[in-house]
Amino acid sequence: MFSSVLDFVFRYRSHARLLRQVAPGWSIVSLFATLVGAGSSIMGMVATGQLIGALYAVFAHHTGTGTMWAWFAVFAAATVLGQLQQAVLSMSNPRIWARYRVRINDLIVEAGLHSQSLAPLDTEFAGDLENIAISSRHWLFRFGLTGTWQMLQIRLIGLGSVIVLAGWRWWVPFVVAAAFLLSSRAMSHWIEDLLDALFGNSPPMGRQRADYLAKIMVSTWAAKEVRLFGMVSWLGERYRVLWTQAAGRMWRGSNRRLRPTFLGVAVLLVVLGGALALLAHDAYRGRVGASSLTTYVLALLALDAFGMQPDAQSGLLRIAGMLKQLGGTRTQLGLPPLSNAPEPPARHPLECVADIEFDDVTFTYPTRSEPTLRRLNLYIPAGQSIAIVGVNGAGKSTLIKLLAGLYETDSGTVHVAGKDAFSDAAVRGAVAVIFQDFVHYPLSLRDNVGFGALECRSDTAFLERAMTDAAASDVLARLDRDWDTVLSPQYAGGTDLSGGQWQRVALARALAAVGAGARILVLDEPTAALDVRGEAELFDRFLEVTHGVTTVLVSHRLATVRRAERIVVLDGAAGRITEDGTHEELLARGGEYATMFALQAKRFAQAGTGES
Repeated sequence: MFSSVLDFVFRYRSHARLLRQVAPGWSIVSLFATLVGAGSSIMGMVATGQLIGALYAVFAHHTGTGTMWAWFAVFAAATVLGQLQQAVLSMSNPRIWARYRVRINDLIVEAGLHSQSLAPLDTEFAGDLENIAISSRHWLFRFGLTGTWQMLQIRLIGLGSVIVLAGWRWWVPFVVAAAFLLSSRAMSHWIEDLLDALFGNSPPMGRQRADYLAKIMVSTWAAKEVRLFGMVSWLGERYRVLWTQAAGRMWRGSNRRLRPTFLGVAVLLVVLGGALALLAHDAYRGRVGASSLTTYVLALLALDAFGMQPDAQSGLLRIAGMLKQLGGTRTQLGLPPLSNAPEPPARHPLECVADIEFDDVTFTYPTRSEPTLRRLNLYIPAGQSIAIVGVNGAGKSTLIKLLAGLYETDSGTVHVAGKDAFSDAAVRGAVAVIFQDFVHYPLSLRDNVGFGALECRSDTAFLERAMTDAAASDVLARLDRDWDTVLSPQYAGGTDLSGGQWQRVALARALAAVGAGARILVLDEPTAALDVRGEAELFDRFLEVTHGVTTVLVSHRLATVRRAERIVVLDGAAGRITEDGTHEELLARGGEYATMFALQAKRFAQAGTGES
């Protein structure tokens, strides 16, 4: 019980700290307005009873007119103050919400980007973090924030009612308030369980699958196949089954807490009914006057401030639950629970040319038991163009990710210009990579290219050179050289590009990074949407404009990579480099490269003569 109370206090303390951090001024304004609102409500409660008593005296005994108008003035003042307080809160709440939401987003993003390695994102951590992000965008979260001051005001009104009722029988308000608190805690526990089941970390697998099916049915990326293969009915029925099963388990778990909730409500009804009956008895006996009777009735009913406040309290419970999840996640990562960590040191790109050395590297993905690379050794002199080839799954992209410092090796080292690729920030600023699954940002053309060199994003001439070097002038022409055109048809005035045009934009992004100081440029099979001729032309252009830069090409089309100064073959079974040399040297050797090249040449020859 004690630990539960501590947990409750910690949750709301975290929320209060964030309010103080993100908007101290507006939080003070809201707090003052809340105090005024609570005071005006208590004042209005007392004034109502006294005004009714004064009216009775005026109409029954024709006395006390001055008293009546005085209490009417107090009642009117309380009403006006209440309206002014609501106006102040309606002005402060959006400002606090905007800053609070930004801070929460910063904390979530910092947790997601804390590790330089992508390894945590290959585990359930990614799902937990996504669940926290979804929870922070839910309407209940915002409702809870705006309801913070509403809840505080309601509780303060409850305390004021206790003081008012102390003039009748001092012990009655405490008994009634305790009954409301008992009922509220039982209901809060039930709602907390329900909200944790809906929004908590690690949702049941059935619900995860149902959510995924729901996304498929409305997504643009699956729209073609969903329609062509007639999947709509199957997806809808499967979603219904999975969600019904998941919801059934969730409700069965939550409903176990309903018995104490019903018991709390029953106790509350008995206690509140007894208090009202006792007040009626005292009024009948003349121990309570007409004015006080009205005030005491209003005060007794106002003690529901200690009870459950469904809307505001549910929102606050969601905030508290989300903050607990986020704080726990950040603590596990070694970050301050709910405050930003110090900014990481600025990256200082390498000032020298960059050679690359893989020294006895072994690497295993977190979700696998067998290493992808085993004691791999590879040295690439600065300024050389090298191609990495191998069958699908051989580990070519893995090798590139290690070079880019996106994973830490199990053993061995990856050095760029003598610096560790994973731990040295200078190396990360020296490597520009365009991956096979490069991102199509639904942002402006300027952003899509400028992300390669943010410091040069506003330099249109610089970006145009990158586009020209990437043979993407046709994209500029199509957009009428409007760099602010959004590359997504889902936005007004936006447009989409063909696969080949997107690849040239991605290449321009990488070339912009080279123009800003990157010493190594990597193309990891980003030209899948191009035909052989288009890919060859692009690689020729690539090698021409990156002369003097260390370049790494990854492609399964051997007729293209033959243009590289050096070719290495990565054997997936062995997890290491098995062949190394120029195109002519590897052909003369008659090994795996020569075999793959001959097979591809034969297929292209058959395609050229019309053979199947």
